[in-house]
Amino acid sequence: MKKTLMKLSAVLLAVCLLLPVSFVYTGGNTGTVNAPDEALAPAEDEGTQTAEAPAPVVKENFFKPSGDGYVQYPTIVVPGIMQSEVVMLDENGNRKVDKNGRYILSGPDADANGIFWSLIGPLFNALVFKKMDDLYKAIDEIVLLVTKNMRNDKNGQPIEAREVIKYPNSFAESTPEEQRQILNTIPLRDYVENAGGENLYFFTYDSFGNQLDIAADLYEFIQKVKSDRNTDKVNLCPISLGATVMNSLMDVYPDVKDSINKVIYIVPAANGSKLAAGLFRAEFNRNGEDIYKNLLPSLVDGFAGFALNLVIRILPKNTLLGILDAVLRSVRDNFLTTCTNLWALVPNEDYMEFRNTLLMSDDMAVIREQTDRYYQAQANRFDNIMSFIDSGVRFYCLVDYGVPTYNFIPNWDDHNSDGLVHLESASFGAYAAPIGKTLPEGYVQKNTSPYISNPNHNYISPDNVVDASAGLLADTTWYFRNQDHEATARNDVIINLASTLMSSDRIENIFSDPKYPQFLVGRNARSLKYDLLKKALEVDTSELTDEQKAALQAAIDEVQAVLDNPLADQNEISRVSAKLVNVLADIGLVGRPKEERKEDKLLYYFFKVLSDITYKMVGEKGYADLKA
Repeated sequence: MKKTLMKLSAVLLAVCLLLPVSFVYTGGNTGTVNAPDEALAPAEDEGTQTAEAPAPVVKENFFKPSGDGYVQYPTIVVPGIMQSEVVMLDENGNRKVDKNGRYILSGPDADANGIFWSLIGPLFNALVFKKMDDLYKAIDEIVLLVTKNMRNDKNGQPIEAREVIKYPNSFAESTPEEQRQILNTIPLRDYVENAGGENLYFFTYDSFGNQLDIAADLYEFIQKVKSDRNTDKVNLCPISLGATVMNSLMDVYPDVKDSINKVIYIVPAANGSKLAAGLFRAEFNRNGEDIYKNLLPSLVDGFAGFALNLVIRILPKNTLLGILDAVLRSVRDNFLTTCTNLWALVPNEDYMEFRNTLLMSDDMAVIREQTDRYYQAQANRFDNIMSFIDSGVRFYCLVDYGVPTYNFIPNWDDHNSDGLVHLESASFGAYAAPIGKTLPEGYVQKNTSPYISNPNHNYISPDNVVDASAGLLADTTWYFRNQDHEATARNDVIINLASTLMSSDRIENIFSDPKYPQFLVGRNARSLKYDLLKKALEVDTSELTDEQKAALQAAIDEVQAVLDNPLADQNEISRVSAKLVNVLADIGLVGRPKEERKEDKLLYYFFKVLSDITYKMVGEKGYADLKA
């Protein structure tokens, strides 16, 4: 989701700036990917053994161990937004390739320079002659161009033909290229090693496709995996947007409960996202401090964000806000309204507002019927989970909090979130103080979850922000403080915990293992664990001096101790990473980190100070507003 927002942010900002904006994210799932005739480097050895699955047994009830005869059921990962590759097709149904022989993928396509030049005339006319209609028309044309590979018709089906790249086989039976793509999406190396590659499957879908069609595909995929593995159940791991597919699956295909052993949610958008609601509302944040001081530096690294704070003041404030609102309306009306999978990101409490505004015309009847069906599934999510639990399905949830939602929507700070998904949605109802605040003095935990095993247990987070007792799955939900949604896969503790839940019954709930208490911390240890530490462990020490050997071993021991401590935060990760890098640099295995250029430091502080001074002197206005 974040990658998409960064692309669309390019449109928002390029429309409003008088110079090219080239700072946007350019990787991810947009653009191109290698076609089959272009070889990729082989994936790392991830333990891709193939073995016949054991005969299945019936699991015991929720919160109860399965006993000594644990059976390894296969796990199906249902990824998040834009974590599936979708290839554009030509008029003959063949996959499109670019001049380099690489597949052209679905996704936003923002050419900042092209946008700039197409806006010069309309923007000039709007500023000088107050002719806004030409500018709004140009905005519509740009949005249509940027979203052309993602748009759907009024039946909720793709306008431009596209094909999802599928992974029909287990990880063990996949090609090295496919294995690498799977592990790049969610690094389940430990799961593959412990449970076997034959027990990992990766379900893919079109993030901008049809929600109900995707749920039908997942239902069929579950049956296929059961047949392939000769088992009666599977585990499901819905990630982010994948939780909306899980909502539909449970409601439209309730018999699937007999085919599921466990569901392990990771940062699920089970009740959508307040950010998505802001996009459907199509009204830009009016808070002047956010517009002129905070937003751009949060989107743009380095000094450029502060420099852009100065540039956008060229436009009068009302003109700027009018243009930004027009862009949001154009994105909504030309793209969002016919995408039923993105409608699934609208929180249940906001749906009727947008439905009655956007979907009541006769030509939107098919979309309305489909989104109404999802709205019902979303509303039933609690009842469905409880029904599945009664049938023996076990549910677990790993969620992030403590990261502000992007502040280009109004009221971004009235809830807690991981940057993209608000905590109430991800945690199935946990109560939390708004971002930057704590629970009120004298607050008493709610204990409203029907699955609380010990009402006297303290379910309030150590930072006094979250009341986990209000979440549906109070005893099987873990919270990661200050963890950004987009970086969740880089948190080794989240991945280790999820892998353990998928591959064994060792952890039944938050009380099972002191190593994994309910409240944990955000961190990014992926490169440390799989790159730096791996290099250190592979060093040939026969040619090292005794002093180098001792330093290397000490650094390795310290890294492993930090990695083994789930409560070690990002400061600890950064500290031991720097120490290990220095040791590896001393023996010539890696280069030393490059210091930030003095010029960049000076530019950063110059534009930051200038931006702050301008905000203090000019306030929440454009330069032209000072004459008024």
